[in-house]
Amino acid sequence: MMKKRATIGFLYFLVFLSFYLPVLYVFYQLVLMEDLFLKLAQFIRSGVFWKTLSFSLSQAGISAALSILLSLPGAYFWGRFNFRGKQFSRSLLVLPFMMPGIVIVLGMVVFYGKNGLFNQLLSALFSEKIRFTGLYSYWGIVLAHVIYNLPLCLRMLGESWERIDPKLREASINLGAGPFFTGWRLTLPLILPTIVYLFLVVFVYSFLSFTVVLVFGGYLYKTFEVLIYIEYNSKLRFEEASMIAGLQTLILLFIFWLQSLFQRKGYAAKPAANLPRLCFHKNPLQTVGFYIYHIIILLFLATPFLTVIQRSFLEGGTFGNHLSLENYQLLFGEGFRFSVGASFGKVVLTSCFLSTAVALVTTIVAYVFAKDRQSKPWGITDLLLQLPLGISFMSFGFGLGSLAGDLLPAWLLLMWAHFYLAFPLVYSIMRTAWRDFDYSMIESSYLLGASPRHTLLAIEAPLIRKAVQTAFIYGMAISLSDLGAVLLLGRGEVITISVAIYRLIGHYRFAQGTALATIFMGIAFLAFLAVEKDWITKREDSH
Repeated sequence: MMKKRATIGFLYFLVFLSFYLPVLYVFYQLVLMEDLFLKLAQFIRSGVFWKTLSFSLSQAGISAALSILLSLPGAYFWGRFNFRGKQFSRSLLVLPFMMPGIVIVLGMVVFYGKNGLFNQLLSALFSEKIRFTGLYSYWGIVLAHVIYNLPLCLRMLGESWERIDPKLREASINLGAGPFFTGWRLTLPLILPTIVYLFLVVFVYSFLSFTVVLVFGGYLYKTFEVLIYIEYNSKLRFEEASMIAGLQTLILLFIFWLQSLFQRKGYAAKPAANLPRLCFHKNPLQTVGFYIYHIIILLFLATPFLTVIQRSFLEGGTFGNHLSLENYQLLFGEGFRFSVGASFGKVVLTSCFLSTAVALVTTIVAYVFAKDRQSKPWGITDLLLQLPLGISFMSFGFGLGSLAGDLLPAWLLLMWAHFYLAFPLVYSIMRTAWRDFDYSMIESSYLLGASPRHTLLAIEAPLIRKAVQTAFIYGMAISLSDLGAVLLLGRGEVITISVAIYRLIGHYRFAQGTALATIFMGIAFLAFLAVEKDWITKREDSH
C-alpha cells in the first residue's frame, strides 16, 4: 500500500513538473535578462505592445459579447421548452470543439471569401457590386470566433436556464408580475453568473486565439500568442518572446482568477423535469420564433463546413464544375508532397500515432488521479491539474522549446505539449465519472474474495468504460486539432493533418485543402458518434 501511494505521489510530481517547469523557466529567463526592467519598460511603452493589447482585449470582448447575445434567444427556447430532437441537438453542439481551428478558417475562406458562396449569393440576389470583403480584417476574426464559441454559449446557457424551476416563474406571474418584470427580476439574476462565467471563458479563448489571427490577421492584427510565435519561431528573438510570454501569463492569471470566482456560483438546481412541450397551437409566437432562430443559427454555423464538403467534390474545387473525386486523388500526388512537405500517407500516420499516444497516456494518468481523488472534495490539487486552461499555451510552448528543445526529439516535445493541452479536459471527464461512481461495489467485491484483477475487469471496467472512452476520444481530438504546438515545436519534421491544411491554404491549394478538411470532419463526426451515441439513445428513450 505504501509503495502504491509513493508511486502515485511520484506521478503527481512528474505531472506538475511537466506542467509548470516550462512556465517557470520563462520567468527564470526573464530574471536572468540583462537590464530587464529597462527592456520591459521599453516594450510596455512600445506601440507593438499597446496595439497588440488593445486588439486582443477588444476583439475578445466583442467576440464574447456577440457569442452570448446570439445564444440568448436559443437559450430561452432550450431552457423553457421541450422539443423533438432537443438532446441530439445539444449533443451536436460539441462538434465544433472537435474541429481544428484551421478547418474553421478554411470554411470561412471558401464561404465568405472573395469567390466564396456567400459573395456569389449576394451577387445573384442583389448586385455584383455588393460583396463581403471583410474576411481578412478585424471583423473577419471576430466572426470566426463567434462561429467557434456560439455553440458553447448556447449549450451552457440553455442548461443554466433549464435549471430554473417553472414554479418560480408561475409564482411570479400569479403575484401579478408581467413577463418583462419576471425576466428582469427573476430569470436574469439566476442566469447572470453563467453569463459572466461564459463571457470570461469565451474572452480567454479569443484572447488566446492563434490559428484564426495567424491566417486572417496578416500584418495588422496580432494576439500575444501570434506575437510570441513570430518572435520565437520566425525572428529568433528569444528575449522579446520571453518578455511577451511572461507578461501574457500574468494577464491571464488575473483573468483566470476572475473566472474562478464565477465557476461555482449561480443557480445549482437540477434541470426541470417537466418542461412544457413546444406546440404551435399553445405557443404560436414562440414556435415561429423558435424555427426562425434555429434556421438562421443552423445556416450561420453549418454553411462554412457544408461548403467545404461541397467544394471538395467539385472539379478544381470551383462552383459550377461537375462532381469529381479529383481533389481527393490529388492528395496522393507530388503537388501535395511539395506543398505540405510530406506524403499524404505519412501525414495521416503521423497524426494517428501522435494523437493515439497522447490520448492513451493522458487517459491513463487522468484515470489514476481521478480514482485516487474519488472520495476527496475539490481542492488545490484539482485546481493545479486544471490550471493549464488559464495559462497561455504559447508561453508554455516557448518555455518548453527553450528548456528542452535541444535535448528531446520533436515528436516527444509534441507529446509533452499535447499532454499539457489535453489533460485538463480529460481529467475533468474522469473526475466527474469517479465522483459519481459507487465505490462500495468495489469494496464489496474485495470482501467477497475477488482479486483486484477480477474486480477491475468484472466491475470497474464496465461501469467506467463510457467515461474512459469519452476521455480518450477527446484527448485524441485535442491532439489532432492542434496547430500551434506543431508549428512552434515541430521544427518542420512533424507534419500533422492540421499543419497540412494550413500549408495547402498558404499555397492556395484550396481544392486539396477542402478534401483533406472533409476527411478530418468525417473523423470528427465518427468520434462524436462514438462519444454521444449511447448517451443520446438513453436520453431520447427517457422522453
